[in-house]
Amino acid sequence: MSEFKQSGTLPASGLRPGLRATVAGLVSRAMVRWHRGKAAAVLHRLDDRQLEDIGVLRSDIPRVVAELVPSNIETSVQDARISAHAAGPLKAT
Repeated sequence: MSEFKQSGTLPASGLRPGLRATVAGLVSRAMVRWHRGKAAAVLHRLDDRQLEDIGVLRSDIPRVVAELVPSNIETSVQDARISAHAAGPLKAT
C-alpha cells in the first residue's frame, strides 16, 4: 500500500493569504473605529467656545473626525514614519 502525504505548506506568515487579508482587514477596521472614537471623545469634551476657536461646530464633530482619522490607518502610519524619517536630517542639533 502506498501512503499519501500532504505537504501542507503555508506562507511564511503561517496563514493562508485569503485568511491573512481578512484578519488584516478586521484589525484595520477596528483600529479606525478606535481612533475615531478617541478623537470624537476629545472633541466632545471641549466646550462650545473652544470648539468655536478651532472652527468646529458640535454638530460637525462626526464629519471632522472622519476627515481627521483616515480610513486606512496602516497606510497613514507608514506615511508618518516616512515623513518623520525624511524630516530627521532637518532637525536642529
